[in-house]
Amino acid sequence: MTKLSVITAVYNGEAYFDRAPASILAQTMGDFEWLIVDDGSTDTTPQRLYELAAREPRIRVLSPGRLGRARALNFAIEHARGAYIANQDFDDRSYPDRLRLQTAFLDSHPEVGVVGGRYVLIDETRHERYERMPPEEHAQIVRAMASRIPFAHTLVMFRKEAWQQAGGYPQVDDLEDFRLWIEFGRLGWRFANLPAVIGEHVVHAQSYWFRNFKYQARQRNLAQVQMLAIRTFGLPLWMSVFPAGRYIYGSLPDGMKRVARRLLAGSRERDLSSV
Repeated sequence: MTKLSVITAVYNGEAYFDRAPASILAQTMGDFEWLIVDDGSTDTTPQRLYELAAREPRIRVLSPGRLGRARALNFAIEHARGAYIANQDFDDRSYPDRLRLQTAFLDSHPEVGVVGGRYVLIDETRHERYERMPPEEHAQIVRAMASRIPFAHTLVMFRKEAWQQAGGYPQVDDLEDFRLWIEFGRLGWRFANLPAVIGEHVVHAQSYWFRNFKYQARQRNLAQVQMLAIRTFGLPLWMSVFPAGRYIYGSLPDGMKRVARRLLAGSRERDLSSV
């Protein structure tokens, strides 16, 4: 029985078959299953997924109809056989050692419920490319939740046991991952990020998320969830300045956003545009 299940929820992903499939199937760790939920796609995605699964026995395609992201992810995990769950967004890439490194880490740290890592963020809307280096230790990650999301959801691995205890991804339209991590912490699970770059996350104007959530609205939602983290973990009250700043951050010019992230919110980032 496999220890690891990779899960993906995809909606109209025909343009991205060169990303997640190529990167997951090239992993140095080969013992895993990959559950791909077609979330009611209207393009050629379903056909191409079944063609991919016919060539690759580790892939299982699930077609429950249109569920929405949170329900689709929960559906995948319900059908997963592994004790560890690795999320992979269809339009992003994992580097070859990602699954091996995260599995080894969870094997040796039974108290950790979710582990992420460093990653390259490619922001096509702002023409930026940089390496994000989130905090690695539990206490630092908890404090970071007051000012930002300290994991790239597309590159996390977590325990199915913790997901079960938390009741699964909450049925919300946005930030379902951040809310889930907060619940993990409330239940006593610890957090970690690897000090290694394990993949790429792309922000692009044609993504489903970008079309359906206005940027300003997401900033307000993020502020509310940051306040939830502050209350849940008993963080200092002065940290409320970070979620309050979300209402200003969304209206800043791109250059000022970088300054706010790095100097005010403490995000560790290394520019790669010229590399």
